[in-house]
Amino acid sequence: MFTFIRSCWTRYTSWASQPPHEPEQDRGSNTTESVIWIAALAALALAVIGIFGPEILDAARSVAFK
Repeated sequence: MFTFIRSCWTRYTSWASQPPHEPEQDRGSNTTESVIWIAALAALALAVIGIFGPEILDAARSVAFK
């Protein structure tokens, strides 16, 4: 059992210590498009919370667990 765990740990440390194969593609994964999508979804979430927030809180307060 310990041999299996040791071999898994050795494979993991070997894998984790290697640099990525294409370092240029791994850097800067937040492109302009993804930043715009994140901002739009955050604005949508804030709008939904602003519109329905009190109703959601009232519904959560009225839940009765048996």
